[in-house]
Amino acid sequence: MTFTSSDIPGHEGFAAPVLPTGELASSASAFTKNFVGYQAACSCGWADQRRYPATPDGAKETEYRWWSRHAASLIAAAPPSELVIKSNLLCERIVTLAAERPLAALTLLSQVESWQRTLFDQAVAAAREASVSWAQIGEAMGISKQSAHERFRAHVSS
Repeated sequence: MTFTSSDIPGHEGFAAPVLPTGELASSASAFTKNFVGYQAACSCGWADQRRYPATPDGAKETEYRWWSRHAASLIAAAPPSELVIKSNLLCERIVTLAAERPLAALTLLSQVESWQRTLFDQAVAAAREASVSWAQIGEAMGISKQSAHERFRAHVSS
């Protein structure tokens, strides 16, 4: 049993069987070895510390733990996959437009830049209202927490 979200590629959660030795088995080997319980794990290497009984309810609980303890924070910071696809397509189209009609590309980029500033301010304000730290905001933007704070502090009420 695996758990996935298209918004966090590279993360596939699963109910890892716990062997009598305490080691985690791969899902495939669970059918060939005796196991004593389940532990939530992810293909990225994350594993929950809590273990659950080797029952259907125990397997369901590991799914809940993967979603609540691991995937939720990743999804909160990951843009929806359909928007990433559309953003990449827009970028490709603008590159082509710049080569064919540079003035049209500049006009479009000017419009994008103007609404981008407003959207940044709104997103940072919403993040701060949700008690997101300046460090987390900076990390999401690829800048330091100090840079994020200096850039946006005037636009949000702390």
